[in-house]
Amino acid sequence: MAGGLRALLQEESEHQWLAIGVFFSFILIGGYAIEGTQYFVGDALVPESEHAQHRGAFVMDVEYHEENESYTSLIYSPNQGYILYTEYIEDDVSSVYFSPETNDIGREVNFLKAMPDGEIMLSVEPNQLMGLSGNAFITYELQSTHGTFDILDMAEQKVAGNTHQLLLTQEEEATSLRGLSPTLLPTPAIPMTTGIAWSSIEALAPGQWVAVGAHLGVAGADGSSPASPNHHPAIGWISWDGSESTPVLDHVRMIDEEGLFHSLLKVDDGVIVAGTQSSHHIDQNGERQNLEIPSKNAVVDSEGTVWFIGDAGTTTITTWDGETSRVYPLSHPVPISTTAIGVHDDIIHVHGTDSQGNPALWDIDTQAKSSIESGRGFLNLLFLMAGTVVMGMMIWNGINKMRTA
Repeated sequence: MAGGLRALLQEESEHQWLAIGVFFSFILIGGYAIEGTQYFVGDALVPESEHAQHRGAFVMDVEYHEENESYTSLIYSPNQGYILYTEYIEDDVSSVYFSPETNDIGREVNFLKAMPDGEIMLSVEPNQLMGLSGNAFITYELQSTHGTFDILDMAEQKVAGNTHQLLLTQEEEATSLRGLSPTLLPTPAIPMTTGIAWSSIEALAPGQWVAVGAHLGVAGADGSSPASPNHHPAIGWISWDGSESTPVLDHVRMIDEEGLFHSLLKVDDGVIVAGTQSSHHIDQNGERQNLEIPSKNAVVDSEGTVWFIGDAGTTTITTWDGETSRVYPLSHPVPISTTAIGVHDDIIHVHGTDSQGNPALWDIDTQAKSSIESGRGFLNLLFLMAGTVVMGMMIWNGINKMRTA
């Protein structure tokens, strides 16, 4: 046996070194290919020439319509001012609602939000709501029986065929919550929550709602500078059944960290509270789960997956599918600082500014994550199969040569 092995090692085949070279090349190429599939490659900066109506302007807020190729956006153009419009991409036409040339109140828009039925709501004046539904632009004048207030946000849910709407309002320097009856009569406001400035509200479950905001600490009490006290994020659980009674703030949870909540998103089983330091899932029973995912902005795609987008320079994107989170390394850092975000079909449109402070649009293909996972798995399987076959053939040939030697 030993003599046969020596003879085999001493024998040189005319194809021996070629085979060894091909095998090592296969190892190197396969390794680079598998390594390359770890990066998320479904994102790209959109050239400014393709920015459509908002070319050269800063997108302050945007809502993409599910029914057709259109979106409604509030933009700021340094040369014109604030403009609120809907662009119908397929028809290459736009409907302008507010502009310096027609009705110069775009800067007064407090919020822009799509309701579950697709109607886009906004507010520009006290005790007034406006709705965009199809080609109709509707103004709702609210009764002032229980006071005059600005409307900062609203949420909606259907219960037994009835539509219930909750308003986030501001009276002077304080924020509060009010229900809204079908007759456009707001309920009295809930008692003020000392030290908390509410910023967003969303429906959680029938008769249950969630509000997020920031608790403004006492200057210097927590060791922060008296000139700039720390803000701590806060979550509020609200009960309101759609009646004329005042909503009830059942519970408030202060999060023991600095930072702010920037997004409150409706998902299948509750809501997602996304923030700069952490994010939370609140299920329909009101139970909170800390996801420990920081972000600058967040959005829910068409399949119900939540995408957490970091600030400019971040090297990863994180998703959460309702059960688990996954971090995707980017092939290059996030290229813009985000100001608004929206989803249409399988594309996430991230609006913001580039490193030079110019308007920029960054698109993310939500299906690319599936391509990465399937592509990496295929390459791993192919590499293992081919490697096994090559090694098996080499061992088989070696054994045969040992026997003949």
